[in-house]
Amino acid sequence: MSPLSVLLPSSLVSDSRSQLEKTFKLGTVARALALFRVEEVMIYRDLDPHVKDHRKEAEFISTVLRYAETPQYLRRLLFPKQEALRYAGLLPPLRTPHHPLKGEKDRPGAFREAVVVRAERGESLLELGLAEKGVTKRRLEEGSRVTVKLVEREGNLWRVEVVPRESTGEYWGYRVLERGSLAEALRRYEAYFKIGTSRYGKKLEELRRSLREMKPENLAVAFGGPYGGLLSVCGREGRRAEELFHLMVNTLPGQGTATVRTEEALVATLALLRAEVG
Repeated sequence: MSPLSVLLPSSLVSDSRSQLEKTFKLGTVARALALFRVEEVMIYRDLDPHVKDHRKEAEFISTVLRYAETPQYLRRLLFPKQEALRYAGLLPPLRTPHHPLKGEKDRPGAFREAVVVRAERGESLLELGLAEKGVTKRRLEEGSRVTVKLVEREGNLWRVEVVPRESTGEYWGYRVLERGSLAEALRRYEAYFKIGTSRYGKKLEELRRSLREMKPENLAVAFGGPYGGLLSVCGREGRRAEELFHLMVNTLPGQGTATVRTEEALVATLALLRAEVG
């Protein structure tokens, strides 16, 4: 399965009338990212004039998406009470493998997300979301989030091993990053096959042909905002789409509505890409 990254604009929720509506929309986005196994989501500032403060909007989007991706049992440790999360209770559960329910992933060999609650004298104590805390013979940064493997229960503690998230062998959530512009964001994906989405893009057959011929190992797909597509974003940055993307494609040809919302384009595009590349 090809690693997949998504680029979303800071104007993503600017057409919502309230913070409640914005949070609800971001819950839909988080579910789509998880459903289609997106590994990284990049929030770029698209400078849409409908947004007063792109930095603040990007931070809001990033905070809500990070919160949604974080296992429920770690959220209080990682997210202090803040205005951006006022309506976080509306976010739907992701139910990804790293969001286990009670009685899941609580045996030796299981993987879990954890937070370091204390570190001293060459070892660390971790919150695992279980009745027992975890302990490892490594001094880690307090407050940091890590992936661990349960090794053995020792009394009222679990001995654990800190491991790379890739070693779980399962979809383990998405990372959230921010950049100041679309061009800056795309520089992170130089080695990726970069796809831009636009109603003025090429036909789906062109995308299918490109994917068959190039067989890219990594994909990055970018979306415009509710008031202006990617071509508008490129224009505001003084760039041509052809400079930034390998291909601009219309993933919803013959649409039955005058406009397509970004979250709708996200689901349609990711479903198509997963069908094409697995």
